Amino acid sequence: MDRVMDSVRNVNHSLVFRIINIIVACFMIIGGVCTIITGGFPQFIRGIYCIIFGVIVFLFEFRLPSVITQHASFLFSFIGRGIFYIFIGCIILNYLPLAIASGVIVAVFGVAYVILQFIPGIEAPSNMKRQALDDSLAGGGGVSGGGGRAAQWAAEHDQPYGSPTNYGPSAADTGFTANVNHNSQSVV
Repeated sequence: MDRVMDSVRNVNHSLVFRIINIIVACFMIIGGVCTIITGGFPQFIRGIYCIIFGVIVFLFEFRLPSVITQHASFLFSFIGRGIFYIFIGCIILNYLPLAIASGVIVAVFGVAYVILQFIPGIEAPSNMKRQALDDSLAGGGGVSGGGGRAAQWAAEHDQPYGSPTNYGPSAADTGFTANVNHNSQSVV
């Protein structure tokens, strides 16, 4: 019994989470295909989205492209990824048995990730940490020092508060005051 507990403690949790995420990504893709097979334009669109999300989750286990990470920062925490998995799992559910199984598996792992967010002893894998997000954003896409395109634009176009912009001076700078008559009666 002690030998089993020691082997459980020595397991690389990062590798386990990566394998789980790859399995979930595969079930997202399978569920997306099943959703497309059920027919109809709305199911086709949902299926395509599920397949795209499955490919993104799969890709995140090997590479973190800054083009995607700047818009999907919720995937860098257990709770964000868990809620995302629950959402996709519910979308995948339909009448085909394989789709039901895929949706349930994705949603169950989502619930497990939400629970793991509140267990202090469990550490997220390296690709699900805030540092991975910051490194991805700083390493590509023309973004320096973290943040997104808006933060980069703000740094490049730094203007002190109250300075005139391309739009001209503000109303407050021109001395505009609103003439409000508080004694007037409104007609209904």
